[in-house]
Amino acid sequence: MTFTTRRLTAADLAAFRAVRTEGLTQDADSFRVSPADDEALSEAAWQERLTSGYVVAVEENGRTLGVGGFARLAGTKADHKGLIWGMYVRPEGRGRGIADAVMTALLDHARTVVRQVQLTVVAGNARAVAFYERHGFVRYGVEPDSIRGETGFADEALMWRKL
Repeated sequence: MTFTTRRLTAADLAAFRAVRTEGLTQDADSFRVSPADDEALSEAAWQERLTSGYVVAVEENGRTLGVGGFARLAGTKADHKGLIWGMYVRPEGRGRGIADAVMTALLDHARTVVRQVQLTVVAGNARAVAFYERHGFVRYGVEPDSIRGETGFADEALMWRKL
């Protein structure tokens, strides 16, 4: 494997948003947000997300192949938990361990600041559910009709794992 994994900073915003927008448009049914939702956030809000959270990219020869984020929940009663968000791997990176590298980096960081992590995934996305299960996540619920898409509604699986 010739790829590298690194934490993104506010200076990486344009490259991060390009990959994220690709995911939201090319794989729209796999996300709970739309490109319009992302566009509604200011550049400053995106920079804050990259600065305050832990967002990683896996790159090969200068091209970003995969991204994912981690955010710690706020408040004294919930700050022992974190959220994995925004996982996306470009088609040319799939099946090559890119998603595993993103998840490993996120979980390695999460272990230093929280005791459990959560995520949500479109319940019908069997490939993504299997990926998360392989990384130790367990489904603890399903929110019916959670996401309104172009072709109807989709359920969202709620998953977690202890670190």
